[in-house]
Amino acid sequence: MLNAKKIMMFSSVHVWNDTRIFYKEAMTLADAGFEVDFYAIDNGMEVVKHPGLQVHLLPASTSRLARPLRWRKLYKIAKASDAMYYHIHDPELLLLLPKLRKKKPEAVLTYDMHENFPADIETKTWIPAILRKPLKQWVLRMEKRTMACCDHIIFAEASYSGSYEHITCKKTTVYNYPTYMEAIPKTPSDSPFTLIYVGSITEDRGIFEMLELIRRLYEKHPSEYCLKLLGPMTNSLEIEVQEFIHKHQLGAVVQVYGRVPYPEIWQAYAESDLGLCLLHPIPNYLQSMATKLYEYMAASLPILASDFPDWRAFIEKHQSGTVSSPFDTEKLIHEIEKRAANPHFYAQEGEQGRLTYEKEYHWGIEAQKMLTTIYNPH
Repeated sequence: MLNAKKIMMFSSVHVWNDTRIFYKEAMTLADAGFEVDFYAIDNGMEVVKHPGLQVHLLPASTSRLARPLRWRKLYKIAKASDAMYYHIHDPELLLLLPKLRKKKPEAVLTYDMHENFPADIETKTWIPAILRKPLKQWVLRMEKRTMACCDHIIFAEASYSGSYEHITCKKTTVYNYPTYMEAIPKTPSDSPFTLIYVGSITEDRGIFEMLELIRRLYEKHPSEYCLKLLGPMTNSLEIEVQEFIHKHQLGAVVQVYGRVPYPEIWQAYAESDLGLCLLHPIPNYLQSMATKLYEYMAASLPILASDFPDWRAFIEKHQSGTVSSPFDTEKLIHEIEKRAANPHFYAQEGEQGRLTYEKEYHWGIEAQKMLTTIYNPH
């Protein structure tokens, strides 16, 4: 007999302390009285203890070819579990659902869609270009077959739903808003005007545009600006980033922190002046709202973001910053210099963003949506 208060939540790709999965969803479910068995990737960081939440670490792998072995292991664990609920976070784990449905017809199966994966395939650089279109078509067919086994699909963005109207199970949008945080007192400091970026660090998320920005600012205004980068990146990219920093002698003005536990990013925000979100205009980014926009609002930080139509409308509506092409270095520098020269005036952008976050854009709202539609349907 399955345990109606037990959830197996699992990922074959995400690290155990992924912000959305661990700090928001898993903790919310544990706090609601569920027993949560959470399986995810070991990243060497000390596991955070939380009542009702048991973290099971899967060994990291450098090879994508090793993933099927991980899928097989997770399926065996799921098959043996007495949990009523099974909550997956990766499109590849959809492949397990038909067999799991046959084994556990009464279980509740949920797929948590973090990105529109078929659309994202078109820009995956590790996939040879000649294979992207046929792979996308295969994924679409695979999704149609496997999602038929789902009881629920969670969309992290409402824009994803248009691609899945043919799927008949229950669908809910649960936005990736920040957890509710009290307003952060600004840390008084005589330090340079600080730009910050928090999130996965990749080329298409603007790492080299941000480095070029700080390089130009350093040339024009030595010691007046600095850049903080918080988030994971591949070893090969980190080598390129460090080479850029060394070549242009930016060691004193660029701070690279790597992955930082979610509760600790807020102190970095308190010591910063402007949040950057200079993503490239690829399909997945154009169709979704970056989580960091909401985090910057929560931290009362003015925003400088890519000029995507939805982002521009959002930022203009809430008067929380400005937008520019991520490739227009001159305009970006102009916007940064304006804010550095008039910090008290532009602090209003951060204050306006904070007020809107408190009313509309925090995780407490989304947590209740998840609980009432999936985990407490009666």
